This record gives sequence, structure tokens and C-alpha cells, in this order.
Amino acid sequence: MDPHETPSDQQPQRPDPEHGKSPTRMGFFMVPVEFVGAVLLIGMGMRFITVSNQPDAVGYVLFALALVLVIDAIRRLRRITTGKDKY
Repeated sequence: MDPHETPSDQQPQRPDPEHGKSPTRMGFFMVPVEFVGAVLLIGMGMRFITVSNQPDAVGYVLFALALVLVIDAIRRLRRITTGKDKY
């Protein structure tokens, strides 16, 4: 028998039900991650602002990114509480 013609003895696998879902639809579990990320960004921003030889603009950009994370977390919580999003 030719090795390329061996029959497959594996059964077909079911497709993953989570396949194709958007990573932005992670529900409530993403909210604490965003808050922790915001705290880390604020800490790094404070570090850039308080150290004299570091550029302050980087600190302000980190503050802006932290603000975006907090706003997104609040948006997620509002969508979950109103029932528009499932967790």
C-alpha cells in the first residue's frame, strides 16, 4: 500500500464554537483587565513625568491611553447592564 493512500482513522472534529468571534466581545472578563492596564499605564506615566531626564510627552500619551481603557471599560459595563452585550 502506498504511504500516501493510507485511510484516515480520525473522526471529523466538531468546529470550535468560539471560532470567528471578535476578540472585542470578551464581555465582563475584559473589564478588570482594562482597569489593571489603566493602573499600569498611569504608573508608567507618573514615572515618565516625575523623572527629570525622561520626556513628559510619553507620560501624557500613557495617561491618554489609560483614559481610553477606562472609557472602554465603562462602555462595556453599561452595555452589559443594559443587556445589549452578554457576558
